[in-house]
Amino acid sequence: MPISQSSRVGLAGLLALVATYALGRQAFGLFVPRFREEFGLSLDVLGFYASSAQAGYLVATVATGVLTARYGPRVPVVSGCLLLAVGAATMASAPGPILLAVGVIAAGTSAGGAWAPFSDAIAYKVPTQETRRALALVNAGSPVGLVVASGITLVAGDRWRAVWWGFAAIGLVAAAAAWRVLAPDTVGPVSGHRRPRLGWFLNPRSLRMLVVALGISITCGAYFAYAPVTVQDAGLAGWIGPAMWATLGIAGAAVGAFGGSIANRFGVRRPLAVMLVLISGSFLVLLVAPGSTVAALGSAGLFGVGFTTGFALLVMWSQHVYRDRPTTGFTLAIVFIAAGFIIGPSLFGVLATRFGGDVALLAAATPALLVALVPPKRENRLKPLAPR
Repeated sequence: MPISQSSRVGLAGLLALVATYALGRQAFGLFVPRFREEFGLSLDVLGFYASSAQAGYLVATVATGVLTARYGPRVPVVSGCLLLAVGAATMASAPGPILLAVGVIAAGTSAGGAWAPFSDAIAYKVPTQETRRALALVNAGSPVGLVVASGITLVAGDRWRAVWWGFAAIGLVAAAAAWRVLAPDTVGPVSGHRRPRLGWFLNPRSLRMLVVALGISITCGAYFAYAPVTVQDAGLAGWIGPAMWATLGIAGAAVGAFGGSIANRFGVRRPLAVMLVLISGSFLVLLVAPGSTVAALGSAGLFGVGFTTGFALLVMWSQHVYRDRPTTGFTLAIVFIAAGFIIGPSLFGVLATRFGGDVALLAAATPALLVALVPPKRENRLKPLAPR
């Protein structure tokens, strides 16, 4: 049976996000206990590693906006997947903390080329009534990738270097798929619009969305960097980290893949607020029952649903705010997302080192809860679609 164009683009985006976002950017937390033990690194140092990777991601995001406008989506997406392969291979072969840091930063930076360009690819080639579904499918790459990462990690056991070699291979496969699907003749013409002015980026319509992007990312950055090591420090076994990430990915993919349907039925405002509350609640579960396996897995499930669906809804909100230049506009949103992912791990690491894990958990849960109170402006609320 032939695959529709929306599915082809969506699946290519899903695979690119599996490689760059899930493996290169979000799987880091799975290996914090290993890195701490093998390389003698403290939590605050590892937090700065994670934040440096997010800083690289921010720089790559800005470059992606320029490259996509000039060359179309294929160049930045393929480059991001190849950078993930290089970063993962560097980590796998790192003899000491310096090369480990280089690999972590390269792998984290790779995600900057993978997400935003699919806004253009979908806008050009996917019928309007299917764009929300395609965007949700691309966004599901993150939780699907975490399931893949968790499964490989559990099977590999202590052989964490072999895991990163496997991640490098997945990056090469994702690059090949993106090269084929995002060929220039299948993604429409490169935009010929004049360069937008500052007021197009920052205005009353966009500022609310950008504030929410920053708040959700501070909280999510802390969770991805430190949730596994937090529960292990509370006394749970080493397998709990991969199990949490598998639970996160399964729950996130099961619900997040229907983010488009949720938006079509309920709009964006209320579902997004619910997802932000779930993200904050995942921290509170760890705080209330720190040594419980059920609580750890429940926290991961809540976070997976909130993170995956919440970011899918945020992409749709951005697509609506910047409807004439989706990739250019979403690039600014990703800059705010990257800033949050820089702040979150460093903030948590410093607070955990100086004041303890409970204070760090409470502080990290707060930003997402606060921005749940920030609604889109009335004209940007993406009302439910009438059934066809």
